[in-house]
Amino acid sequence: MAGRIDPAELERWVQALLEGAGLEAGAAQTVAVSLVDANRRGVDSHGVARVIVYSERLRGGHMNASPRPRVEREDGAVALVDADHGPGQVAGVLATDHSIALARRYGVGVVAAHRSSHYGAAGYYAIRAAREGMVGVSTTNSEPFVIPHGGIGHALGTNPIALAAPTADGIFDLDMATSQVAVNRIFNARDEGRAIPEGWGVDAEGRTTTDPGEVFAAVPLGGYKGYVLAVLVEILSAVVSGAGVAHGVGRLYDGDRPQDVGHFHLALDPERLVGRARFAELLGGLLEHLKAIPAAPGHDEVLVPGEPEARARAERERDGIPLPPTLWASLSDLSAELGVTPPASG
Repeated sequence: MAGRIDPAELERWVQALLEGAGLEAGAAQTVAVSLVDANRRGVDSHGVARVIVYSERLRGGHMNASPRPRVEREDGAVALVDADHGPGQVAGVLATDHSIALARRYGVGVVAAHRSSHYGAAGYYAIRAAREGMVGVSTTNSEPFVIPHGGIGHALGTNPIALAAPTADGIFDLDMATSQVAVNRIFNARDEGRAIPEGWGVDAEGRTTTDPGEVFAAVPLGGYKGYVLAVLVEILSAVVSGAGVAHGVGRLYDGDRPQDVGHFHLALDPERLVGRARFAELLGGLLEHLKAIPAAPGHDEVLVPGEPEARARAERERDGIPLPPTLWASLSDLSAELGVTPPASG
């Protein structure tokens, strides 16, 4: 079975699955909303496909099913959050909201988190800050699966960077992995039996491959520069917070211990600098300038970061979220295992 599903119905299904796997209701709702938000925006690599592994980690005792994240330390505009080894989304929302509160008080808020887990799409947290009138930044490290420039072995995670900011009529956002693609896109292709483009990953000998089942490692975005950006994210997310660094992070898919992922959340109030109205005017002008550039041969238009995701959100809010047959089957099998009634396919 496969088809499209209403986003709100998908949230209810995912929350029920997570609760069935042992996660308490409030945390399950937070995670479900975050995952489905990624699907709403067309970022399926960070959406509900991750429910399967989250369920495994919860039932295996490798992710805290009753997390109590807390602000462990605070000094002025800077704070550290202990995530209590729960889902990264729970700590990520707490850290983001605390960074916003600090920014309202000081003009800027910086909150790092440690002892956390996979937190989904980095853009979710940056956008959350932007909705409150802030410039939001979020980064996270993850278990190593990306080679360093010039090397073969696993070195760092996909280590994404996200930034979002308010405009006069909405929110500008960018969210990018520092690897050529998010690793979950390779895993999704493997699960769906699809080939991947050349340049996404390499085999155990370091040779590029289009077979996702043969991928030993992902590659840095743009070679050396992506590698450097990944190091930057590792420092902000893990070194600053005291989380697991590089191979100190537990593996998400085949690990048998808590991950100790680190996150970095920043909120900046533009009112304290150029002023919110002027900020929105200048940012809007920049985006208009980029959109006005003539399209190159083979392209219909120049897109700005976040534009494809905004279009996907509009389409999926209207028509529902598409779930591939393999994913629908996996979620249905998990539903049967956990005693959860799945929705009818669209």
